[in-house]
Amino acid sequence: MDFSSFLVRDGRAIRPDLHRKRLGGIPDLSDIPKAGQWFPKLTADSVELRPAPPLRTSTVLWIPEDPDPRRHPLRKGPDTAVLARLRSQARDEGADDAVLHADGYVREAANAALVFFDESGPVQAPESEVLASTTVQGTVEAGLMPTPRRRNITLEEAFTLPALAASALHGWTPVHAWAVQGRGIKAASLSIDAAGLNAALWAQAERI
Repeated sequence: MDFSSFLVRDGRAIRPDLHRKRLGGIPDLSDIPKAGQWFPKLTADSVELRPAPPLRTSTVLWIPEDPDPRRHPLRKGPDTAVLARLRSQARDEGADDAVLHADGYVREAANAALVFFDESGPVQAPESEVLASTTVQGTVEAGLMPTPRRRNITLEEAFTLPALAASALHGWTPVHAWAVQGRGIKAASLSIDAAGLNAALWAQAERI
């Protein structure tokens, strides 16, 4: 079953309309507390209320040997179990999330979109291979980032490019390092102010 989740902070959220669109509608959110941080899991007709876990300010990505195992990369829900296993393996490797890749090209992370920055600006994997990111869309539509260009990015190139992870829970976090076959690779330095992006998005957050 398709689902969507997003951070709710003191009764406010960033672009809940984009999550509504993803599901074709969302249920009544009036039972979500108006104080504290929550990370509800929503389907078209139910709300699972969950406290938000601690938020991170940077991301370490693990690159598994096996390619992207998803069967439905453009939907959030059908591949939940396999993505959860990958995240668990990533944590065993000292990382926060796992990179999904195929044919030597980066797609995204198991639980986040990946936006790289080359000499021409932000770039993402082709739309046909990745889940549409509400965080990326909301940031672009707020005028805080140019629309990322779409092209294939090799794993080797990814190590050389600054990158941000985009999550509806953690917001924008700089990719700090890569975990590859038991060794760590420091990520390319990033000039983008991720904390500033998050603050600007939350300044436009809506009451739910």
